[in-house]
Amino acid sequence: MPTRRIAWLVSLLVVIGLVVAVAARYWQGAETLRIAAGTQGSVVYRLGTALADTMNGHVPGVRVSVVEGEGKRNSLQTVLNGDAELAVAFSDSEGDGNVRTLVPLYELYLYMIIWEDGGIADVPGFRGRRIGIGPAGSGTNTVARRLMGHYAFDEGEVTLINDSHRTISKAFLAHEIDAVCILGSIESKSVARMLKAPGAKLLSLDDPERIAPVMDGIRIKYPFVVSHVIPKHLFGSKPQQPTGVIGVHALLVASAELSEGTAREITRAVFENKLELGGKVRRLRELSEQFDPDKLRFPLHPGAAQYYRRDEPPAILEWADTISLFITLVLIGWSGVLAVAAQRRRKHKGVLDDLYADFSSVVHTYDEEHETPPDQMESGELQVIRERLQGLRRRSFAALMSGNIEANNAFVVFNDYLRYELQEIERIQRARRGDFGGDDESPAEDEAVAADDSGEAEAEPE
Repeated sequence: MPTRRIAWLVSLLVVIGLVVAVAARYWQGAETLRIAAGTQGSVVYRLGTALADTMNGHVPGVRVSVVEGEGKRNSLQTVLNGDAELAVAFSDSEGDGNVRTLVPLYELYLYMIIWEDGGIADVPGFRGRRIGIGPAGSGTNTVARRLMGHYAFDEGEVTLINDSHRTISKAFLAHEIDAVCILGSIESKSVARMLKAPGAKLLSLDDPERIAPVMDGIRIKYPFVVSHVIPKHLFGSKPQQPTGVIGVHALLVASAELSEGTAREITRAVFENKLELGGKVRRLRELSEQFDPDKLRFPLHPGAAQYYRRDEPPAILEWADTISLFITLVLIGWSGVLAVAAQRRRKHKGVLDDLYADFSSVVHTYDEEHETPPDQMESGELQVIRERLQGLRRRSFAALMSGNIEANNAFVVFNDYLRYELQEIERIQRARRGDFGGDDESPAEDEAVAADDSGEAEAEPE
C-alpha cells in the first residue's frame, strides 16, 4: 500500500511539473502588451479589463495586462510615452501621428444632473455655481471643460470641482454642489442611481428639436465630439422631455509601432467575441464594423484595416471591369496603329510602284525604240534619257524625305538600277567626248596598237 501511494504521488508531481514547464514556456514566448485604461473603478478601466481578458483568451501568443493611465488619468498619454501599446481613449483626445485606431467601441455621453429647484435652466445658469466634473484628466473632466469652453465663461465664473466620482456624487446628493457631470453610456447605471434622488433631473443642451441647436454649434468647434438626444423616460420616469447631450466615442487604440499581424488578431478577437465582452460591459454587444474611417480621430491601424477588408474581393477582381475596359481600349488602339501602319505601307508601296513604272517606261523606250546598240544612239537622245533617269532619282529622294516611302530594300534596289543605267549612259557620253579619265587608253591608241600587232601599219612619208 505505501508503495502504491508513493508511485501515485510521484506520478502526480511529474504531471504538475510538465504542466508548469509548458505554461512557463508559453508565457515566456508570448508577446507582452499593456493596455492603459484610466483609473481603477472607472468605466474606462472596466472596458480595458474586459478587452484584456478577451485578448488573453483569444489572441494566440499575446499576453495583455491592464495599467492605469499616465498620472493615473490620461490613457492616451501612456501610449505616447511608450509605457503602453494599447489604450482605451476618447475621440476628442489630444494625440499625434503615433496613435492608430483598432476598434471604435461605443459612444459615451455627458450627462449633467441638476436639482429641479436649483434655479439652473441651461448651461449659462452655471455662473456662480459649483459643478463636479470628475477626476482631473478623466473623460468627464475633458468633455465638461470643452463644454464650458464653448460658453466662454470668464475665469472664476464657474467653480469646477475635480474629485472622484464617488465623492462628487455624495456631495451632490448632500446639496453641497449644484450640479454633477457624468460621462456614461446610453443606459448608465451611475446616472440611473443619481436620478432616483427626488428632485434630480437631467439638464438639456437647448431644445434638441430646434433648428441649429447648441449641440451643433459645439460640434463645429470640436468636430470629434458627438451629439445625441436622450429619449423620454429612458431612466424610469426621467427625463420628462427629450434631452440634448454631447459625448465622445470610446476607442480601442494602439501605438503605430504595433505589428500589423498583432493588430489584426486583436481586432478579430474583439469582434468575434463581442457577446463574451457584452457579458462584462453590456454596450460591447453592439460593436459594429459599419463606420466611416475618414471620420475617426485617429487613422485606422493597417492591421485593423486588413481585418475590416477581409471579405472584400482582391484588388484585381474589384478592378476587373476597369482592367477589361483598359485592355479593350489598348487592343482597339493597337489595331488602329496596325491599320495606320498597313495603310502607310500601302501608300509607300504605291509611290515606289509609280517610280518603278516610270523607270520601266524609260528603260523600255530606250530598248525598244533603238535597234542599234546604245553606244551608237544620238547624243541628244542619250541626254534626254539621262535627264529622265536623274529626275526619277530626285523624285525618289524627295519622297523619302517627305516620308512617303521608306528606305527599305526596295528603295535601295530601285536606286541601284538607276545608278547602273546612269553609269552606262555616262560611260558612253565620256567615250564620245574622249574623256576616259585615269589610265584608260583612247580609241586612237587602241587602233594604233591593233595595226602594229597585225603588221599593216603604213610607213611614214619621207
